[in-house]
Amino acid sequence: MTEVKLYGYATSPYVRKTGCFLYYKGIDFTHVPVDPTNPDKVIGFTGKTQVPVLEIDGEWRHESSAHAHWLDEMFPSKPLCPPEHRAKIEEIDAWISNNFLLSIFRYPIDGPDTLQFRYRAWRLAALLSAHTPLPEEVRHHWPEALREAPFIKVMARQMNLEESIPDMQMRIGIELAAHIGEGPYLGRLSAPTMLDFAVFPQVVWGYMFGLEEQITAAAHPTIKAWLKRVASHLPPNPTLVADSMMVQSLEGGLK
Repeated sequence: MTEVKLYGYATSPYVRKTGCFLYYKGIDFTHVPVDPTNPDKVIGFTGKTQVPVLEIDGEWRHESSAHAHWLDEMFPSKPLCPPEHRAKIEEIDAWISNNFLLSIFRYPIDGPDTLQFRYRAWRLAALLSAHTPLPEEVRHHWPEALREAPFIKVMARQMNLEESIPDMQMRIGIELAAHIGEGPYLGRLSAPTMLDFAVFPQVVWGYMFGLEEQITAAAHPTIKAWLKRVASHLPPNPTLVADSMMVQSLEGGLK
């Protein structure tokens, strides 16, 4: 029997992305939580601190997009990157990696230090602590720790920080809707692919776990219809965060 493990912390968009690949393919797997303050304890065998790490029968690999191709090799059913659409998928996946996913990290880089930012940071710490308990002092200082985290500084070097945060958010939303087009899935493809599962969990998880009051992107009718279609291929909780931490159901957010 094939043994599949996904190492990483559930607040990482890249870990959620690989998790959705596995959920869509119906692959039984074990999520192995990683403490971001001490990753060597769990993933030291890789020689790096990077997550996610996907392990299949003792062989492991980094990079969430590469995981999609590896999973298609190992489990061909329900392909994440059908060969006939590979060029289009790789083009949009580059936009997801270099624009959409990067935008998630923008606010900690140069956003204002508001009470809302601090609440979100403390909530993130609580979600992390549900899997790998963090000392109270660490949780208290999470807003400052988040801004100073090495991976945040790496992300900053890949962004155009001259673009304002509101302008960036509006652009990303417009570009996402354009990539969906008439659908039904990203790239106007007839079946979901790695593209849909790279974006979907990032759009919905904040609503589900108390980081925002509504699914903001669902205000756009094209995106909302797409979200409903993708949700039909995934479990009710398509993230890796513990069900006990859920504040609002995905179903409720997409009504």
